[in-house]
Amino acid sequence: MSGVKTVLIHQIKESMTNLEDSIEYYRPNYVFLLSCKHYARDKPNLAVMEIEEKNVRSLGDHVKNIEHVELVSIEEAWHKTTMMEVYEQLGIIKDKSQKLAGKDECVFYAGLADGPALMTVGVAFAAVLHDMNTYFTRGRRTYYEREYVLDIDNLNKITATKAWLESHYTNPNNLRYLNQVIQLEERGEKGIVADRIADNLPFTVEATRQAIRSLAKHELIETEGKRPKIVHSTELGRLSNRLFFVGNDEEQ
Repeated sequence: MSGVKTVLIHQIKESMTNLEDSIEYYRPNYVFLLSCKHYARDKPNLAVMEIEEKNVRSLGDHVKNIEHVELVSIEEAWHKTTMMEVYEQLGIIKDKSQKLAGKDECVFYAGLADGPALMTVGVAFAAVLHDMNTYFTRGRRTYYEREYVLDIDNLNKITATKAWLESHYTNPNNLRYLNQVIQLEERGEKGIVADRIADNLPFTVEATRQAIRSLAKHELIETEGKRPKIVHSTELGRLSNRLFFVGNDEEQ
């Protein structure tokens, strides 16, 4: 029976407490520490040693359950090539993790804290393209009430939408309905229902209702009422439409 392996891709420059909090929050099986080469000999190398030695005092109890740790160095952290280098490295990490996991599924979490700005931008960019979740670990302060690790929900929802659209060749068809809702809204129409959406598309009302259910399930639209359901696009839906919808000139 297959299971799930949690993969933590954690940027590290100086903060061991950020690493400890991230490990405690996600309880990973595999840890890849991402650092620019300039800093790699200091805290990043120390962090690898602490994980390999299962240092509970330094990194908490869950460090005992980490099966694999690796330091990944980015050669150029302040260069125009940085984003692509980070993208390529996260792809290598993804492939390696899947080989380590065998038949198990891998779930990835990529951190946006404690790294040079261009590396952090690269991680956010690469995480979406590689279907990875993102998080930010903030410094320990009393006013955070021990909530140090934040899932970046907006970016993660874009990643989830992309993964859904790519999971089956028919799923992108739902964006034609979403695009129509947005166009009607931009024209100032109110009370948009399935019949009105279908008026401008070569699909049946029943097919439109099925698309509405799929879009609502993935938070790209919201509905209110029962029969007929009134449809509104969401912020996620409008952004996803701009990112992923490819239609003909009449639809755009």
